[in-house]
Amino acid sequence: MEKSSVYFDRILSKLAQSYPGTCALEDLAVLVMPAYNVMKIFSENISVQRDNHAKILDALILLEDQGYIVLNPATDESSITIKGLIKINNTVFFN
Repeated sequence: MEKSSVYFDRILSKLAQSYPGTCALEDLAVLVMPAYNVMKIFSENISVQRDNHAKILDALILLEDQGYIVLNPATDESSITIKGLIKINNTVFFN
């Protein structure tokens, strides 16, 4: 599985699209994680989903520590800050 820092641009892009609104943890997890294999046992999917949510949450906490997003711990919803918008726009322009 990818490191949290790899998800930063994808998370910031999704939050920039929903600016000035918020985005739930589940929406971000679907965006940056591969689709689940339908053939897997249901309990395995739940375990993988929890693991993926934990990884996304780690990335969100790191992004918040750097000032790129605001994370509401009560609702697990995130919104991008002006600093995050500047970072993602610079990344898009250079690629």
